[in-house]
Amino acid sequence: MKNHNPSGGRLRFASTWQRLLAMLVLAVFAGLIWLAWSGRYDREINAFAAWLERQYEALRR
Repeated sequence: MKNHNPSGGRLRFASTWQRLLAMLVLAVFAGLIWLAWSGRYDREINAFAAWLERQYEALRR
């Protein structure tokens, strides 16, 4: 039987944490695509930018 791993060692798969992180990244991208498709992306980004500006102004005081 031939080993399908070119390095000759055992096959190594992603750990549970790596899989969860990959699913989180996928969910974030899916959310951004959904916001862009629904036309709410610009409104959400503007709200986030306003929140960041308020936080920055609060830190400067």
